[in-house]
Amino acid sequence: MTDSSDLLETADRFAQDLIANNIAGLMPVFTPVGIGQAMALQAQPDSAEGSDEYEIADQGGNLLHITFRGDDGDGTIFTQWVEVEGAWKVDGIGRVE
Repeated sequence: MTDSSDLLETADRFAQDLIANNIAGLMPVFTPVGIGQAMALQAQPDSAEGSDEYEIADQGGNLLHITFRGDDGDGTIFTQWVEVEGAWKVDGIGRVE
């Protein structure tokens, strides 16, 4: 079983891949449910676009808020993580209003 430090490391790579728009790095991190939600979010303006830094806040229960900061302002998403075969994956994602 993985631990919370593994989750934060995975979330850190996830946030970096979002900023870099690294689709190859992002795809394996999603469950089928998570990828469906991510595709729906893709139609909206990207919180990570133009960001130069981010902050991850642990909300408990494997729920993380990631706030992206940039010249155009801040944007926060939530990510709900589940462990699948020893790896952390995003099973829920959306904007925090």
